[in-house]
Amino acid sequence: MKMKESFNDTFKGLEVNASKAKGYGLYPVILDRMHSQIVNLQSYHSRITVVRIDLHFPANHTPDHKCENTMISRYIKMCKADLGSKDWSKHKRVIHGWVKETGKSNRPHYHLFFGFQTLHRNLGLISGDGHTGMWKLFESRWQELTGGSVQLIRPHFLERDDRKAFEACFYHLSYLAKIRDKHFGTGESYRRFAFSKLCPKEQELTILEELMVA
Repeated sequence: MKMKESFNDTFKGLEVNASKAKGYGLYPVILDRMHSQIVNLQSYHSRITVVRIDLHFPANHTPDHKCENTMISRYIKMCKADLGSKDWSKHKRVIHGWVKETGKSNRPHYHLFFGFQTLHRNLGLISGDGHTGMWKLFESRWQELTGGSVQLIRPHFLERDDRKAFEACFYHLSYLAKIRDKHFGTGESYRRFAFSKLCPKEQELTILEELMVA
């Protein structure tokens, strides 16, 4: 599979973590999927939260790409079910995106983000004494499935008209689109990335109107 690559340091007018001089390249298709999902979520909610986390398998894990991708799918479904429950403010729409990477050590890992309406800004605490709140949820679900570890990255709180906050968030997430460690073109049939498919609010209304007419 040949993927288009880019070394441009901007995407749709937004700064991204790329540099031809430094050899930092990105996959535009991944940037585009991230951008559209965040923009689509903002079409429903004036305030959203975007969090990035990194997922690692335990040290004794034997690599198996298809099994690992099944695990990430189950993990996302579990987290979304939790976020949609009464205990977590009944989030109606949760977007996500993940990329799979395998470094020189041949140990696969995932970079992942979730986005949802900002119903409360307190996600919990991250400390050496343990994590609390939503951070604890993200960590415990992965540990239940795999016994692995979770690296929790700072969240972004986006107001719909706050261009600077959007720019900072997108630059941060552009790391997920980096060429290094994705390993396309190996002939192995497993997914290297996937994203949610939330439609923009206007499109959802159009589909609903068509169904009402039918």
